[in-house]
Amino acid sequence: MRRPDGFEPIEPEPRAPEAEEAGERPADLAELVRARREALRREALEREAAEAVPQRRWALSAYSDLDEGEGAEAAGTARGTAPVEPLIEGGSHAQRVDKAWREAEREQRRAERVEARSAARTARAAKRARVRRERAEVRRFTAARRRQLRTALLAVGGLAVALAVLVGLVWSPLMSVREVRVEGTERLGAAAVQQALADSMGQPIATVTEEGVAERLRSIPQIESFRVDIVPPSTVIVRIVEREPAAIVRGEAGEAVIDAAGVVLGGVDESTAALPRLDGVAVGTEEFEAAATVLVSVPRSVLEATATIAAPTPSDIRLSLHSGQTVLWGGADESQLKADVLAALLETQDPALAVVLDVSAPETPVVRGS
Repeated sequence: MRRPDGFEPIEPEPRAPEAEEAGERPADLAELVRARREALRREALEREAAEAVPQRRWALSAYSDLDEGEGAEAAGTARGTAPVEPLIEGGSHAQRVDKAWREAEREQRRAERVEARSAARTARAAKRARVRRERAEVRRFTAARRRQLRTALLAVGGLAVALAVLVGLVWSPLMSVREVRVEGTERLGAAAVQQALADSMGQPIATVTEEGVAERLRSIPQIESFRVDIVPPSTVIVRIVEREPAAIVRGEAGEAVIDAAGVVLGGVDESTAALPRLDGVAVGTEEFEAAATVLVSVPRSVLEATATIAAPTPSDIRLSLHSGQTVLWGGADESQLKADVLAALLETQDPALAVVLDVSAPETPVVRGS
């Protein structure tokens, strides 16, 4: 590396051999010491300049002619660079060059920071644009799925709202039972059914079920079946099918009316007094099961005309009519055909004649005198 101008060390003038031999000393020893120190300092600056990074070389060469003053400023202007401000007077040429190099280095670092910030801003803007493009592509490819999901969410939300409204209406006082209407009763009073269902008043109408109504009506034996109709907002209609009285049996508490299934319907009154009485037939026996086929097969008019029904055996059923006539029924087989044949025979016979009507073989009925 070329040593810049002005970096030559100042060496003390050599002493003449004669003077050394004579033991002579310099006139000014202090000045000689200062000169030596200055030389050492310059040598140190030269070593630093020689060991500096390559970036410093151009600064040294660029500022090598700083001591020329206005000529250097004019040269800088001619080269198209900014004029260099005059350095502070004092100090060596190397100090001035080092100061200028440090200032140039600071300017370069500032320029690099500005450039780095600009590059970072550009990179962030590019990243944002890329992210926006990627999101737009994702939205474009998932638009159909989003529509399906939105439709499903709207459907679920609608169902949830409807369910909430329904639950609110179900438990609302506006949808509670305030009227129980009973239909289909003849011998059984409607008041008895309404009294049995009195605890359902005020109950949410949506919670009224046939099982609950059946539990409340279990205590009324006259009811064979029923049907429940709900009329919003507050009416319950119970349609009753009553048990049909079929015969009179004698019990420990006296006579009682039963249906063909043997269910006791109550005591004998004016409406059931004409029913036939079972003679020697106990409820629940095989004889009663055979006699029950007669009770459900013959017309109501024949039952009212029958005084007693006897069944010594399940295959030997006998009917005694109020007119004094006797009907030999036989077994429980072909009961419907026997009932039709008996009804036809009774229309052809004189009630005043005590005859025996044998319909045990309904295809060949026999009428004979008693």
